[in-house]
Amino acid sequence: MLVVASDIHLTDETVSVLVSEKTFSLFASRLRELAYQASWRAGGRYEPVRQVDILLLGDILDPLQSSAWLDQYPGQAGYVRPWHDPQSELFTQKVTEITRAILKKNEQALGVLKKIAQGDAVYLPPAAPQGKPDPYTRERFRPQVNIYYMVGNHDWFYHLPGLAYDTLRAEIINALGLSNSAQPFPYGPESAVDDLAEAFGRYRLVARHGDRYDPMSYNRSLGRAAAALSDIYSSEVLYRFPFEVRRQLGEELPPNLVRGIQRMINVRPLTATPLWVFDQIHRHGSDSTEIKKVKKIWDAVVEDYLNLDILRNKQFASPYTLNTLKMAFRISRKASLPAMAKVSRMVRNHLEQEHISIARFAAREPNIQSGLADIVIYGHTHSHEVVPIDKRARIASQTGPVYINTGSWATIFDYYHQPKIEQKTRPTYLLTCVALYQDGERQGRRYENWWANFV
Repeated sequence: MLVVASDIHLTDETVSVLVSEKTFSLFASRLRELAYQASWRAGGRYEPVRQVDILLLGDILDPLQSSAWLDQYPGQAGYVRPWHDPQSELFTQKVTEITRAILKKNEQALGVLKKIAQGDAVYLPPAAPQGKPDPYTRERFRPQVNIYYMVGNHDWFYHLPGLAYDTLRAEIINALGLSNSAQPFPYGPESAVDDLAEAFGRYRLVARHGDRYDPMSYNRSLGRAAAALSDIYSSEVLYRFPFEVRRQLGEELPPNLVRGIQRMINVRPLTATPLWVFDQIHRHGSDSTEIKKVKKIWDAVVEDYLNLDILRNKQFASPYTLNTLKMAFRISRKASLPAMAKVSRMVRNHLEQEHISIARFAAREPNIQSGLADIVIYGHTHSHEVVPIDKRARIASQTGPVYINTGSWATIFDYYHQPKIEQKTRPTYLLTCVALYQDGERQGRRYENWWANFV
């Protein structure tokens, strides 16, 4: 049995809300159940699975999502950003500093993964001679568990070569109980080696994070050993705005308002972000002066972003992309915060979902075209879906080639299903994963999807 999950986005909590430890505990419980069900073979015979493989398909740890990148400004000693030279001492020190903070902040949650890898979470009743679970023994069989890590666009740093990164990867391997070596973590199936590459063959699987099909998140000219445009936008706008609100107005604004603005990146859909900020101001401090101060910070952040020298580098942004960004942000600067919130509310109320699919790329995978694989799994979009690769099929079939997106694990503040008048939200927790089977496991089933949304 192979279980695939992605987009957990564990952070140092300087920018976003932590993924709940309850999510990891639920995963451990579900994994044990999946392993038990997988032990029932085609024909109804029970035989405990000997091995459980887990593939973490990118954006697991998230060193990009940290205000530690913002501690220094241009011209100051120690100034470094995610798009600078990744082999420089300043860069490796920053990635190491943030990663260690992530591991410490999420120690309990990651401890659940380590227990899974050590065999302390998946245990099965042995089989009786008649091919059923033995009901008369307390003995438990513990399958071999292997956890593999592949990188995406928020943790691409762990794909970088070099001794400093080897040392850091060794720390990650120890904290999560990974079966990877300390060599660069693979980015796609092309760079998978040893047991992981063999597993791809056994399960007839193509698995990659999927960011390479997103031009904002993957720079084709620089490859995955470098930053992309979304790294620049995230650091200098999406993460910097709440950072500057806290830095400049942290002593003036109500603490709940500062925390609320910090949580803006956990809002779904993303088009509701201005609405969230405006709602937070009204809920925790509706003074018009505060609104103007917050909007002034937004305008300054946007202006600094548009003036970045790196955006003039055609490797990161084409003239068309740059002009589009400038037009959008100049509109946001001219609009008041209430006006931005009003537009955000209209968009949210008329668009039922914010869903970007990369399913169309699955049919282009070489191993799908050659017939060596019949399942493609991507992450990245945070939108769980199952789509038949054969366009002639109306529904996804257990026998035909299929594309699956893993979705995400996350703590989010969901505006999708809120009433149009009442805008209050509360955090919800998401957990999605995909299980693949072989050799008659799960009574001959090929794959299975599991999705949970809980509070």
